[in-house]
Amino acid sequence: MEIKIDIVDYMGKFENGILVLLSVNCDGSFSEGTIFYTNDNLVMTVSEEIEKKLGTPIEMWSGYPDLVVRTLKKLIPCEELITRMDEVDFSKYLQYDGETGFVEDEIDPDDIEFKD
Repeated sequence: MEIKIDIVDYMGKFENGILVLLSVNCDGSFSEGTIFYTNDNLVMTVSEEIEKKLGTPIEMWSGYPDLVVRTLKKLIPCEELITRMDEVDFSKYLQYDGETGFVEDEIDPDDIEFKD
């Protein structure tokens, strides 16, 4: 399984980090994803279809650490962008229905193993 990621749009800053829209190519099938990164942390999302192909959440996939490293090499460092970016305008990307919802963590951080 091969996953390639390209940057589509630096959506803006959110809290203390940068939110980026990604193009995700998984074995020739394209979808969107996001990465939110700060100076010392990151979270990447991909479509459910890709996670179904992988048979696991992206964070648990064996190729995830290498994918993250390749993606980070393409990003402008957070400290360079954070003062120059506007806040994310979510209305450009989502239609809000007026109801607030909360998403619980799907992955227990203790279940993630990193290779040294």
